[in-house]
Amino acid sequence: MTAHQRQELDQRLTLLAGWCGASCAFVLDTTGQDYGASSPLPDGWQALAEAAVPLVIEATRERPLRRGGHLHLLRSVEPPFAAAESFAGVYMVLLLFDEPFAAADVSALVRRALPEIEALTVALPPPDPTRVARIADGRAG
Repeated sequence: MTAHQRQELDQRLTLLAGWCGASCAFVLDTTGQDYGASSPLPDGWQALAEAAVPLVIEATRERPLRRGGHLHLLRSVEPPFAAAESFAGVYMVLLLFDEPFAAADVSALVRRALPEIEALTVALPPPDPTRVARIADGRAG
């Protein structure tokens, strides 16, 4: 992916995280490969991401995204605090929070930002298959 395309997606995710009061935001695919991330990533973001992974897995267990499922996750009252929305069949925007958040407000902000984030994501070339950095592995790429 070109640096400019990735940078534009990263900027949109940084704005979304700020609007929502999230610690950080990512675009991931169903394998956990990251396509974009807000910046700067806060200290401890890996622990937040690792705590959210089981929530995403559980929310898509019965209807996986690759089989036509949809992810709409709002965990706003008890930790781990996270919001996620799937798009384009295999991607999701994932926001991580340090504390409880207003679920309805975050949901509306994500849905408003999603068309632009989706357009930026699907315009990216596929990631380098030798690149192993994945959110699920606790590393930024």
